[in-house]
Amino acid sequence: MNFPFSGSCQCGGVVYTVSDNPLLTYACHCTECQKRTGSAFSMGMIIASGSFEVEGELSSWARTSDLGHENVRYSCKKCGNILYGIGSTLSGFIKLQPGTLNSTKGVSPDVHFWSASAQSWFSFPSDVPIFDKQPGDTAEVLAAIQQYQEKGEGS
Repeated sequence: MNFPFSGSCQCGGVVYTVSDNPLLTYACHCTECQKRTGSAFSMGMIIASGSFEVEGELSSWARTSDLGHENVRYSCKKCGNILYGIGSTLSGFIKLQPGTLNSTKGVSPDVHFWSASAQSWFSFPSDVPIFDKQPGDTAEVLAAIQQYQEKGEGS
């Protein structure tokens, strides 16, 4: 991706720019993400908060995960398109919805979470780290991502 890269909600009322590389891109197959997106999984791109600038009127809502962590989602107040979230366990980072990028070419998950809840028709790539649930240890996830990216296949 060329920096800065940008995105928006569906109506264009909220726009954003990102000025630095994402830490990782993930797909989550948990039933809450399936319900939230109305799809088989959600995708998130972990970005340092300091590299993210957003303009426009937002609304927010929060939910508590199975592990007791709060997740706040931010949406365009006009069209309701979810753009990003902030989780209580990732201080200093946001979880951008990469489908809102102006160009999604080249965006693919570095890791898959909650494979135990995945739709039966979904086929996981053989070379990407896959976790049955959400790992409690972020270091475990980052180590798996680093190994994957060192192979030269990561985003």
